[in-house]
Amino acid sequence: MSIITLGSGTPLRLRIHAGLRLAQKDPVDDLRPLKPKREPKTVPLFPEAGSVSTAEMKSERMARQVVQLSLMNRINASILERFPSLGIQDWWLTSGCLFKTVWNLRSGRPAGQGIKDYDIFYFSEDLSYEAEDQVIKDAAWLFSDIDADIQVRNQARVHEWYPEKFGIAYPALTNASEGILRLPARTAAVGLKRTGDHFLDLFAPYGLDDLWNLIVTPNRTLPILRVYAEKAARWQQEWPNLTVHAWADDASK
Repeated sequence: MSIITLGSGTPLRLRIHAGLRLAQKDPVDDLRPLKPKREPKTVPLFPEAGSVSTAEMKSERMARQVVQLSLMNRINASILERFPSLGIQDWWLTSGCLFKTVWNLRSGRPAGQGIKDYDIFYFSEDLSYEAEDQVIKDAAWLFSDIDADIQVRNQARVHEWYPEKFGIAYPALTNASEGILRLPARTAAVGLKRTGDHFLDLFAPYGLDDLWNLIVTPNRTLPILRVYAEKAARWQQEWPNLTVHAWADDASK
């Protein structure tokens, strides 16, 4: 198990969660074991001694590299250090602040260039607007010295506003990870969080190959072709070296 050090010097053991994904044909309830492209196995969370294959070692090495590059963005590192102090158990730092940091550093750019916001998905069964607003205010105070747009959203409430904003139905979720599973690009479906004093957890339900290789692949869990196309076009304008698969591209299936 890899050891990752945060900006404060705190050593954490990296745990890789890559076992579940939503089926593309059933965006609501169908959770199945992940079968990463080109790899015969997922990376086990706690492999037995002598049981790790070459493919698994390669996947774990890539995961460590992705996490290390993500933490070179000091804002990511600060969020991971501080957010647990709010006492929320089910949460992830996710999406653009992670994969765009990796793209930047892989492209020879400053870590935070082109990153407009930092998304934190959390889950609370309290569906009231007031409760979510209080978490947002608490996070704003916690990160008041950071010059960045840090967006905190309760994934338990997304189904209440998503249809009005995007014009399609959205299922009620049961945890924060399910929000990541529904991001418009598989490349974006990655999350990091600090768990307790000893662990840094990585959630990568579709693997990390596309993220690492600057490939944008659609996630068809929701019928949001327009959202995907707009984001992909904007990303390619910012990072011209991306390879972007169209929504219907066979290579992205």
